Amino acid sequence: MPEIKAWQITTNEELERLFAIRMTVFVEEQKVDPNNEIDAADFAETTLHVLATVDGKDAGTARLLIDGPGRARVGRMAVHAWARGTGIGRVVMSKIHELAREHAGGTVRLELSAQESALGFYERLGYEITSGERYLDENIWHQDMHVILRRADDA
Repeated sequence: MPEIKAWQITTNEELERLFAIRMTVFVEEQKVDPNNEIDAADFAETTLHVLATVDGKDAGTARLLIDGPGRARVGRMAVHAWARGTGIGRVVMSKIHELAREHAGGTVRLELSAQESALGFYERLGYEITSGERYLDENIWHQDMHVILRRADDA
């Protein structure tokens, strides 16, 4: 069984490592415009990044944008092709959920823009489709999803 670790990054070196994952997954695999991949939100004070490894090798990432008390957004969730199916996506999202509760306060509405190919993954994590409206982002079909994360003492 692979060893999977996920943590909130704290250094510029870790930030560069997660950017490398995103460039491979989004730009090389999915043909996203490289000029659109890294943006101002990556450097905002209210943005938190997660980096994850499988057996010590960089494999996945996501970012969390804190919108205020009780509200946050997930973005740029990416897993290297070789690591898909290992459970790393679930571990990354678990860390994102933990950080959302910690930084957005108690009960949090967590939103994301999901590629349609990943809807099932997010549904298995408890997310619901928000409106069912489809839209193209970087020539990839997406739908908005959300989940309500409750404090442990509210569950």
